Amino acid sequence: MVRSSQRFDEIRVYNGIAELTGKSVDRATVRGSASVCRSLSELGRSVRRLGDGYFYLPALLWPEGVKELPLEVVWTTMS
Repeated sequence: MVRSSQRFDEIRVYNGIAELTGKSVDRATVRGSASVCRSLSELGRSVRRLGDGYFYLPALLWPEGVKELPLEVVWTTMS
């Protein structure tokens, strides 16, 4: 559940790799934006639908100690 005073971390996605920008914004700044994601799985779905760009994830949802997070997996055939 998203609270009205909640903080969001800015995530930059480029070539399917997500990384934190270090910026944090409040809920009023991103209200109504299509780039707000409630979870990492929703972030992955948004990136597949919208492409590269800036997205916002509730603070503390980003995995601790991770600098970059690949969101698109390249599948290889097994033949």
